[in-house]
Amino acid sequence: MVFCRILYLFFNRINMLKYLLKYGFAVLWFIAPVCSFSQDTHLQKGVINDSISIPGTDLLSYSVYLPGSYDTAEKWPVFFVFDPEGGSAKAIAALTEAPGAKQVIVVAPDQLSKESYEANFYLIKKLFDLVLQNFAIDKQRIYTAGFGEGGRLATAVAALSTDVDGVLAVGGALPEQGAYIPVKNNFVFVGMGGDESLYYRQMKSSIDVLKSRKFEAQMVTYDGDSHYPPVPYTDRALRVLTLQSMGKGLVPTTLKDSLFAADMSFNRWLEGQGRALDAFDEVGNMKDHYTEDRFEEVWKERKKALRKSPLFRKQRGDSYGIEEEETLYLEDYISFLSADMLKGDTGQLPSWEEELKVLDQRAEGDNMPKSKMVKRIRKVLQASVKATISDRKLKDDQLLFANAFLVLLDPKAEEATLEVIRYSTKKSEYGMALFYLEQLLKNGFTDIARLNAMDDIALLRILPEYSDILEENGLKTIY
Repeated sequence: MVFCRILYLFFNRINMLKYLLKYGFAVLWFIAPVCSFSQDTHLQKGVINDSISIPGTDLLSYSVYLPGSYDTAEKWPVFFVFDPEGGSAKAIAALTEAPGAKQVIVVAPDQLSKESYEANFYLIKKLFDLVLQNFAIDKQRIYTAGFGEGGRLATAVAALSTDVDGVLAVGGALPEQGAYIPVKNNFVFVGMGGDESLYYRQMKSSIDVLKSRKFEAQMVTYDGDSHYPPVPYTDRALRVLTLQSMGKGLVPTTLKDSLFAADMSFNRWLEGQGRALDAFDEVGNMKDHYTEDRFEEVWKERKKALRKSPLFRKQRGDSYGIEEEETLYLEDYISFLSADMLKGDTGQLPSWEEELKVLDQRAEGDNMPKSKMVKRIRKVLQASVKATISDRKLKDDQLLFANAFLVLLDPKAEEATLEVIRYSTKKSEYGMALFYLEQLLKNGFTDIARLNAMDDIALLRILPEYSDILEENGLKTIY
């Protein structure tokens, strides 16, 4: 039942979060009193300063970007950015490449844990104290941001502090631990999700959950599934965050005209990228922030112009019913895949291969929404199976099925193919092992030393067919 449980939790995580929200709580220890500024004069402006030690800690460090015009005579907004996968310097670069981040301080810790929120909170508290004591910070404009799982951490930090004004989360949104899920709407939230990403549906659901809690929350969807969004989308998200803060009276309204001009330019760029439906939706979002008479007629005319676009009409028709279709696919796949996984029924793999071919046919042609739907479904299945394997409670036949399914999803999945060879040999399924060995070598694998070191396939290596396959691919054999 392990596989069924993990798949169910994976697919229904956001629904459960709606019930977990009531367990949230706030802790007021993040923000320390601000002392006199003692900025390190060795820090360079306009570039990323990395690997800076945090005093009073053992081997903890951070990176920081200071605006080119940084001066302690002024107070500056600050972003605390978290990226357990990519690291501090890359996270800061991804943010500061956007023009909207050139005039803010951006700080990122180096030693983030991928397992422990508590360890991260200790590090982040140290960093908060350091930054607020040593830099000229506008305490009304303190933001957290994060990429991937760092997005969940950014939200958790904001939920535990009353001093974080806003969150920019890319990929991950709501923390998995109920105690760190935001309850009180004391910060604004902008979520970013790639429309081919594993986390796309989760981000959309997270926005709905936050809105149900009366949070000021909005999503910016970007093209693809990259860990770091393309710069124009990041810049748009930063403008949304600024507008939301402006609505709370924390940002001067004199910036509004320039923000509007930038948003209209982005909107036209979106259409030029072949994303007319997204451009139309973005105009709809603009009406919540640009309510003044001088803006209203402009965005209304823009909306009318997009409605007349043949590309918009096609994309709107193509996207009709996509969410419902995707949900039905995932519900069916999760149910049947759970059952086959539980039995370790490799006899069902040919049926799955055909089913995936049928799914891929949905992505053919010029229907962009369906193409992206197929990519998301495949990634959900892949992530679910990998999560099940990492649980380490499966039997050999279940592991054989799981890895073979990963190879169906990605025929070039080297690690999964090696595992199939391992477990099929252990089950004396030598024909299956040789078949996957041949596919592995055809995909360019040449690490024979690694094959020779796999004790579990010793009986496979003594077969004449094994040596024949190696020789046919120009590789040396032991026997």
